[in-house]
Amino acid sequence: MKIALSQKRVFMNNPKKNFEYLKRDIEKAIGKADLVVFGELSLSGALYGERQVNETIIDTLLKYQKEVIALSKEIPIVWGNIFQAQDTYINTLFYAEKGKLVAYAFEDEPLEVKLKNKTLVFSHTTQDTQHLNVLLGMRPYQHDVQTDIFTNTICLGQDGLYNNGHEVYVLDTVGYVSIKDQTQYLNESFQIIDLNHIQSSPYQKPTVLDMLLKGIQYFDEENLSYKPQWIVGVSGGLDSAVSVALLTLALGKERVHGVTMPGPHTRDISLQNAHHLFKKLDITHETVDINAMVEATLSSLNYDTIEGLAYENIQARLRGHTLMSIASLINGVVSNNGNRIEAALGYATLYGDAIGALSLLADLTKLEVGQIAQNINDKMQDEIIPHNLIPNIDAYQVNWGFAPSAELSKDQFDPMKWGYHDHLVNFLLEYGPEQVLSMYLDQSIYETEMGRFLKAYNLSDEAFIEDLEWVVRQLNTAIYKRIQTPPILKVSTLGFSPEAQLPLFTTDQYNRLKEKILN
Repeated sequence: MKIALSQKRVFMNNPKKNFEYLKRDIEKAIGKADLVVFGELSLSGALYGERQVNETIIDTLLKYQKEVIALSKEIPIVWGNIFQAQDTYINTLFYAEKGKLVAYAFEDEPLEVKLKNKTLVFSHTTQDTQHLNVLLGMRPYQHDVQTDIFTNTICLGQDGLYNNGHEVYVLDTVGYVSIKDQTQYLNESFQIIDLNHIQSSPYQKPTVLDMLLKGIQYFDEENLSYKPQWIVGVSGGLDSAVSVALLTLALGKERVHGVTMPGPHTRDISLQNAHHLFKKLDITHETVDINAMVEATLSSLNYDTIEGLAYENIQARLRGHTLMSIASLINGVVSNNGNRIEAALGYATLYGDAIGALSLLADLTKLEVGQIAQNINDKMQDEIIPHNLIPNIDAYQVNWGFAPSAELSKDQFDPMKWGYHDHLVNFLLEYGPEQVLSMYLDQSIYETEMGRFLKAYNLSDEAFIEDLEWVVRQLNTAIYKRIQTPPILKVSTLGFSPEAQLPLFTTDQYNRLKEKILN
């Protein structure tokens, strides 16, 4: 038995294009396969919020549903779409043959199909069955998760995005067929598989760099059809360097415009790094000195003293104001360059460097951004990202040629303990502070990557607690910032959405563990 498996591109809120892609693959399969199979919501793409009950969209999807059924005159078809049940629209799998709808099953049910003396069970999740199980669920790409392989199973990938307005997930394009001892991976958008002759093939997981580039391309295509310039505030630091390089690689140099905004505390090496990037990427760029704007703002405000964080935030907001002004002038959008640790700890100025159309790096820790920088240089076989920006890790000590800084005050450097805080933030998101204290008490923390970086910082009991509580406090006070930031391009399991304005609270267990450590 031969099955055509389509891992086609799925577009959100574009039933017409989805049907065209579906029809194209059906035509490829006719005369060559006994069945053609598509993934979950292959006509609608992911529906979100009010789109789920928009009558125009629903009517369009049901119209194309009839056309898919008609196409089954030539070949049996399995596909995913919505099903209207009274006032509810349900994620459903359908099977049609000979021009008629034969069977369907809702999201939490298996769809059993008998074809050529073989029973196939189609579902969104793995089923306990002796028959061949075909998984059609929409799966996000997650670099920190190893794909589980289930025997006697076909698992389809899908190409596209799932965008809920706060997070933009790139879908996992790699599927597999696993029968007996053979596993054949599906690395193409359309493949015809002979179930009697499965050929084992190596697993080729897409790289984080590849998925970031795809996510940028697809987000731009689906949400910014007028093809604006992407404007990047290029500070001369690591994050903005990676952002401007990603956008240039994804969209082409004609779509990217760099802006340097030197202020009272900008260092010469920052400007040198920025101009190195402009030359290597060959993008248009300009410099807007914000010193006069800073002085004008200070003189306009009726306060005797403006210093500290207030003074720093004025500079950051003027940079955001400058980027948005340029965006208005040249019909562009601004990229957000912040990484996950900055987002977690609120190390960004609301309406300043927290602005943007898309957060390119907010699902990556600082060290992961450094790895992407190295990957870009390796891919281009050139020093695109200046070497002095890429962290060098030696015996779990993070060394910088040019230490990260917002350059908003004299001799300012980022307060994070890089390496340790990268892992700590991820751990807190998944397990909470009590687990950190428990592992510190029994010393098992030092058997982890997080603990090895912690050891390099040589924090005593009191300093360890003080630092942990600073991180938790920053996480809590930054919630209102995080829920106002641009959508985050997701490539991992961890994140902040959906997030209510509910900070972590101190539990009795936490207090008991803390007392044991300090005493």
